[in-house]
Amino acid sequence: MRSTLILALTLLLTACSKDNSERYKEIINDTMECSYDAGWSVNTLGDAIVGTYEWRYVRAYGFGEWEYSSDSDFKNWTLELKADSTFILNQADSATVQGQWSLSNSWLSFMLDCQPPASTLWGEVLYCEPYLVFYSSPVDGPDHLYERQ
Repeated sequence: MRSTLILALTLLLTACSKDNSERYKEIINDTMECSYDAGWSVNTLGDAIVGTYEWRYVRAYGFGEWEYSSDSDFKNWTLELKADSTFILNQADSATVQGQWSLSNSWLSFMLDCQPPASTLWGEVLYCEPYLVFYSSPVDGPDHLYERQ
């Protein structure tokens, strides 16, 4: 009886994790479509993304069928993009990164240039309220999803 209960709980947790992963993948895809449809300029997007965000999800693709995703790797990380072009990336219990940010035209649309660089803030900037995505899978990097607080 106990092993049946443990198995049922394991299956439930696995199913919830898969559902969460699929939900986040859908959010990233919807954010991409919405962001492209918005017709952002450097100035309008730069103004729109000012705010505080909480990290939600990372996914990375590999060769063949390999894919990595997690909704816990960077749990409790927060990002604050300020109107004065400064940022604070609070990395939960580890170091906090502070520096300058600017938005520039990139290989697909826009990219956030950070000094000092921050790994979860690299990639094409996709934005559709309340989600901010750093989309770098086209160049074999991970995609990071943040949600406005």
